[in-house]
Amino acid sequence: MIIRTLLTTVGALTTATIGYAALTVTAPNAANKIETLVRDIGFGWTADSCEANPEGCLNSRFTELSRLEKDVASSITAIRSEVDRLDTLVAEQEELVGKNTLFLEQGRAEYKARESGLAPLGEASRGIEFAGKTYPDLASFKAQLALLFQEKTVLEQSLASARDLRAKLQARLDQLMIQAGQITLAKRVIPAQLQLVRANQTLGEFAENLTMIDGVIEGSVEGLSQSDQL
Repeated sequence: MIIRTLLTTVGALTTATIGYAALTVTAPNAANKIETLVRDIGFGWTADSCEANPEGCLNSRFTELSRLEKDVASSITAIRSEVDRLDTLVAEQEELVGKNTLFLEQGRAEYKARESGLAPLGEASRGIEFAGKTYPDLASFKAQLALLFQEKTVLEQSLASARDLRAKLQARLDQLMIQAGQITLAKRVIPAQLQLVRANQTLGEFAENLTMIDGVIEGSVEGLSQSDQL
């Protein structure tokens, strides 16, 4: 009986790389300071530089969201493929566990019958036929049953690992799908906000929208990092 173990390798998923040069502040006279903005989320734009050049700040966010959109889409494709692969693997492991359990039940029944002398006349003097093999005596048959029991533990652990990983990947896939929708929404906000900025509208809505956009970016970067860890 060959003991099959679970080998799962989840490919490294695409992560977002962030790196923008800081913009020089050229317009010191702007509206009230935007205290709620993220000070620096890794790509060079601080509250001061966004306040000084809101249009450039928004354009940089749009570029970053577009990059994240592609990365998230790649991760969704990769994780969905892994979930499908694990569905197949789990089904195979469940079949192996089922066969192992059946063999153990049948083997134990046969062993008890032989040990108690309840086997049909003539069979006691012959070898023990079980699962396509013949065992010369009760001791060798008992050793095979012990091996089946050890195999059962390995198979059940493998099945539990496969199910656990599948559940984690499915949860991550669900989160990435939500993040993809959030990125799409954030990208739609930017063109309208750019029109307001160009029309010299108040920066109150700009600050609120930019905070939302930064939250989407940070959440997506974190989500991609979690996907890579899986």
